[in-house]
Amino acid sequence: MEVKTNKRRGDPGKPPGLHRTAGCTVELISSHNRVFDYLRDIQNRPQWERMSSGSLVQELANITMGPDPRNCISVLAMSNHKEILILQECCTDATGSYVIFAPITPNDFQSMLYGVDQDLPLMPFGFSILPNVSGSILDGTLLTMVFQITVKNVSSKQAVEVVTQIVKEALQKIIEAVN
Repeated sequence: MEVKTNKRRGDPGKPPGLHRTAGCTVELISSHNRVFDYLRDIQNRPQWERMSSGSLVQELANITMGPDPRNCISVLAMSNHKEILILQECCTDATGSYVIFAPITPNDFQSMLYGVDQDLPLMPFGFSILPNVSGSILDGTLLTMVFQITVKNVSSKQAVEVVTQIVKEALQKIIEAVN
């Protein structure tokens, strides 16, 4: 697990403040396509992601990018967090895949949709999903998860503990589901 701290002061597209970022890579025995399909499926999201746990996740919009319908940008809503939408971008090909998420308020989403505000502060997090190739043999998947939080009213130690716990919990649940 690697944890990084950033202090942002008006960086375009980034919320100001102190941010903790945690990342970790794990090896899985499943194919990268199986892992990608699991992570992009909104029905699986409450199983591994803390914020949507116990929630019904609904896709409000989907824009396909290219001939593979799995390559898309979606807008997701959660039944237990009406004040937050999730932008989800998914992309895959033979070399690897990614699934990226960014929470956004409905008001900010409307501003973005209508071109009112081009500099919305987003805190993306997500996954890089790569085939693990040993020589000429496909040998599972390398899954990297990166997660960010804004630190408010907590100590640095607590912020590190929170962000690392979120990553550990999510990865453990994903490993149990796909291996």
